[in-house]
Amino acid sequence: MMFLDQSLRQINLRERRLQIVRSHLDAFDVESVFPIPLFEEAILEIEGTCGVEPSCKVEGNQLWAGRFEVCNDIGVVWPQCLNYTVKFLDQLESHLGVKIKRQAFEQFCAIHFNSRKIVNNSIGIHLDNNIKNSSVSLYFHLDFEQDPEELVRTAMTLTQKFYPEELTQILIRETIMIGFELFFDGRSVIEICAGAPAISGKLGTKGNYLTPYIEKNFSQKVNDLFRKSRLIILSYSQVYTEPILWFYFIDDDAKKLSTLFYFNGLGERICGFIKNQDCLVDAAVTVTEKELEKSRLENFCIFYTRRDSCQAYPRSE
Repeated sequence: MMFLDQSLRQINLRERRLQIVRSHLDAFDVESVFPIPLFEEAILEIEGTCGVEPSCKVEGNQLWAGRFEVCNDIGVVWPQCLNYTVKFLDQLESHLGVKIKRQAFEQFCAIHFNSRKIVNNSIGIHLDNNIKNSSVSLYFHLDFEQDPEELVRTAMTLTQKFYPEELTQILIRETIMIGFELFFDGRSVIEICAGAPAISGKLGTKGNYLTPYIEKNFSQKVNDLFRKSRLIILSYSQVYTEPILWFYFIDDDAKKLSTLFYFNGLGERICGFIKNQDCLVDAAVTVTEKELEKSRLENFCIFYTRRDSCQAYPRSE
């Protein structure tokens, strides 16, 4: 009987993931075109509970909403979660007839396959009107309590991009995610994401170096939003000359993004949708510092996470 109950619960969780994906597609008039069905198949196979993170990318009056990430809350951990990822990549290549450039991703996995510092990895899809500009997104989530230096240095070596000494020291201490975006046209981008909580101690020792760096090097507006958020992430990659800022909000603040940022009409539409979602874990705005200085945001992304189980789950402090 217990096994039957667990099986039914897993079926319900899988159905819930599909509902979250499809409600987002419906809300923003996105057709469930290929390869979204492949992504749906991939997330149905994940055991345990998941957070589903849909997002919308806005560039002026253009909206891309066929964007999703999924990651385990409880269940499969590193490196077992890699099985879902590799299968998803294989399926994409087979069905789309594309060659995804995953050498750097595979090198990173091989070097750190036995690492105890990686908690898990997410899988995601970012669709563009031009399929060749679409991509797979893969983020490694790192243990907040451990030193990520060797993981970060591997990522830097793979990108062949190195940073000023002060920033390098911050990245090798404060990185909490390393991301790989693999485009269908053969391009690949590696992101090194350092994070700091607005309240000291909420992510172990993370923030001890990044927080004073932000206070010293970023605008008052960035610092004000940082203090109002739960978490800030600075994402560095080989394709951007400045970092992408990720501001995360939880609880009631996750439904009040429009009171914290000045969005264009598309941003307001996205915020209105998020405000009415259940099982909402968090919401995030990603934007450059330069864009934040405008009177109204025109180029940004908004992410939100909904859990496939609405049961209370202790949030990592």
